[in-house]
Amino acid sequence: MAASTPRRSARFRAGVAAVVAAVTAATAVMVATGGEAAAASGGGDGQCPCSVFPADSVPGTPDSGDFFGVVLGVKVVPASAGRIQGIRFYKSSANTGTHTGSLWASDGTLLATGTFTGETATGWQTLMFANPVPVRPDTTYIASYYAPNGHYAYDTGYFMNGGAGAAPITAPSDDAGGGNGVYTYGGATAFPHYSYNAANYWVDVVYDDADVPTDAPTVVDTTPGDEATKVAGTTPVSATFSAPVDASSVHFSVTDAAGAQVPGSVALNAAATTVTFTPGTQLPPGSTFTASVQAADAWGHAMSDPATWSFTVDTAPPPYACPCSLFADSATPAVANSNDPNSVELGVRFTPAVNGTVSGIRFYKGALNGGTHTGTLWSSDGTQLATGTFSGESATGWQSMTFAMPVAVRAGTTYVASYHAPVGNYSFTTGYFSYAHQRYPLTAAASGSGQDGNGTYGYGGGTTFPGAGSAGTNYWVDVVFNAS
Repeated sequence: MAASTPRRSARFRAGVAAVVAAVTAATAVMVATGGEAAAASGGGDGQCPCSVFPADSVPGTPDSGDFFGVVLGVKVVPASAGRIQGIRFYKSSANTGTHTGSLWASDGTLLATGTFTGETATGWQTLMFANPVPVRPDTTYIASYYAPNGHYAYDTGYFMNGGAGAAPITAPSDDAGGGNGVYTYGGATAFPHYSYNAANYWVDVVYDDADVPTDAPTVVDTTPGDEATKVAGTTPVSATFSAPVDASSVHFSVTDAAGAQVPGSVALNAAATTVTFTPGTQLPPGSTFTASVQAADAWGHAMSDPATWSFTVDTAPPPYACPCSLFADSATPAVANSNDPNSVELGVRFTPAVNGTVSGIRFYKGALNGGTHTGTLWSSDGTQLATGTFSGESATGWQSMTFAMPVAVRAGTTYVASYHAPVGNYSFTTGYFSYAHQRYPLTAAASGSGQDGNGTYGYGGGTTFPGAGSAGTNYWVDVVFNAS
């Protein structure tokens, strides 16, 4: 940084040498008067939306002369619960290029970001976030912007003797904030965690404390609705809250009539008001499920009890188009390479819901899963129905082989699809088949719900029936099925 900041590049030192003398003189003045200057420039009148620095604030040094791309920031602390709506920074005429603004938690978690538009040639520039960020009282946040061509504004020693602003939004002193302002030369998206000489880089926030909830959030809408029927088995389940919620506080489950929990993933929308549970499997036709969700809002007000509702899946099977497989091409394992070097056959038990043919085998390959692979289809008693060799494999990802002749299979009958990994290092996800996996018209049974568990394996030097059942581990074996 300018003002002797510890960027250790010789090229940088040469680039700022011309301003060092002037900066040194400025430093002496600012160290002596920094607290008083901060207090004078930071006063708020309690009316929000508001900022740390008044609109008529002007930096002592509008242009640092540093021409390197850099992220500049300031630590701010709200006095009350509220929302940070945007980022401000003071711009010199030489501070050119596309500027981005960001808000961070003190641990470096990115909370919001955006791009400044419609900038003026000089003066204060403002970016308003698409979704204001809820903030808690007495908590430190970092507001920053990226200056791609440098030439940022600064005042050395500004935070040395005091902070800036007045309640409800302030910037702490260098001592109180553990260093303020902050910067990094780590790139446009890097977290600004360095500080030096208590410099003010003239970054600010737009803060508002209006309309902050004082009670726990409530669920105001659900999809599907309570007691809904004829719900598609592929429908995500969602709940919309009365206020933004804290993602880390969300507990969302979907259970069947027997109380078994459906596997899936949970996501929060950009406004943090809608939580969506996406099942990891199609839900079986005609089955009834119960959804349960509980959360705290972004300001820490927690629901005392979960909200629950139920729905029933349509009795009609979902539409499908074959060739069909258990897993989508986008599906990936939790562990790509097992580090088990032994020769082994990996498999999956599956049952078609309609008559058809199996034309081939698929498996997911990690980078260490080498050698010649064979794929085999078996009856549930271990009779080999077809086998073949994979060719033209890619280094990683899904691999496919096609049998010389498709094999006829019957609806409601269980089969085993497998492949042989001669040097091990197979892919896997533990516990995957704790619940049945369906991608109609194919189903892989839950481990323990049928014959000896799912997935399956068998160690040996060549193709062998994988008769041992695991405790629900998915070895990422699949079939290519066509309905009759």
